[in-house]
Amino acid sequence: MLIDAFAENWFDTLCQRAAELPPSRRMYLLLDGAFVPGLHTRLRKECKAILFEELPGCTKEAEDVSPFLTPFERHEAVLKRLLISCNRWPMVSAIETPESLEQLAARLSVWCLVDAAGQRFNFRFPDTRRLSHIFEMLSPEQRAQISGPANYWSYIGRNGRWHGFELPGYDASIAAAPTLDESQFSLLVSDSAADEMLVLLADRGMKVFQHPSRSHALLVVALQTAQTVKLPDDELLDWCVWYWRQDCLHDSSDSLSMLQAWRTKRSRRN
Repeated sequence: MLIDAFAENWFDTLCQRAAELPPSRRMYLLLDGAFVPGLHTRLRKECKAILFEELPGCTKEAEDVSPFLTPFERHEAVLKRLLISCNRWPMVSAIETPESLEQLAARLSVWCLVDAAGQRFNFRFPDTRRLSHIFEMLSPEQRAQISGPANYWSYIGRNGRWHGFELPGYDASIAAAPTLDESQFSLLVSDSAADEMLVLLADRGMKVFQHPSRSHALLVVALQTAQTVKLPDDELLDWCVWYWRQDCLHDSSDSLSMLQAWRTKRSRRN
């Protein structure tokens, strides 16, 4: 499991937001099927839009790991059970928009595969660990194209609670062929560094996923500190393991002092 357990009131909060929507807007759930393959099969065909279906050569296997959309219905028991299956996975967003299910699916599906610095790239925007950073990284025109007339996009973040951002409700057409430049692609890669380090620590037996949001915050500091001093690659993993084990978040000056002390002690031991 990659994020903290969903907050106790997560479903009630979602129902409240849906109840307050004006008649001109609807709420759609965007779920990243890669984390719970085949989840979409619990929904009737007319109640979902599978984003990979719009891509050429889509297979049943691809559909089962595809992001998909479904209208949020507060009193639908099947939907609540489906969402409970998403607990502790970074896969749940809610989009408030006047667009129909078909219109929103057409808008989002073109972003599933993008051209990134000259290569086809699986743009994992439904992964809620990436979402806020993605919106910061996109240009204003790209943000308009991906969100269109939506006025709010919320998601369950690393701490298991709802987060979100207001959107101005852009009058923007669907993107023809989304493209990320080299600087945008580089920002995406750097944003995933702490999550990649979490996997390496887990492979070493560290229980990093007992409290994922805490572990991630610790590794973000460790990696930023390592980058500041240009720590050699062959020292990076051991430093991150050591810093994670301290389980104490510090500001940049304290973490730099800790890194220097760790390197001094390590060199003496060697």
